[in-house]
Amino acid sequence: MTAANWPPLDHYPIAEWKDDELIDQYRYVKAEFGGDESDYLDSDENVAVLLKEIIQRGLDDLAEAVEDEPAAAGREPV
Repeated sequence: MTAANWPPLDHYPIAEWKDDELIDQYRYVKAEFGGDESDYLDSDENVAVLLKEIIQRGLDDLAEAVEDEPAAAGREPV
């Protein structure tokens, strides 16, 4: 999944995203809007949908890892 697909397209709903696509998108959003624009993350509906899906799938640990180290979270060690 690339940033060009954010927000999710109607023909590819978020519920059909693979877990790694979901976490990758969350990583992108956190990196893109993290720092100075953190208020955006708290108020945007698309981010809320993303977080809701992460929680529903039980991917909370991976999402928390994104918070701690956005570049490495959810990635296989090389």
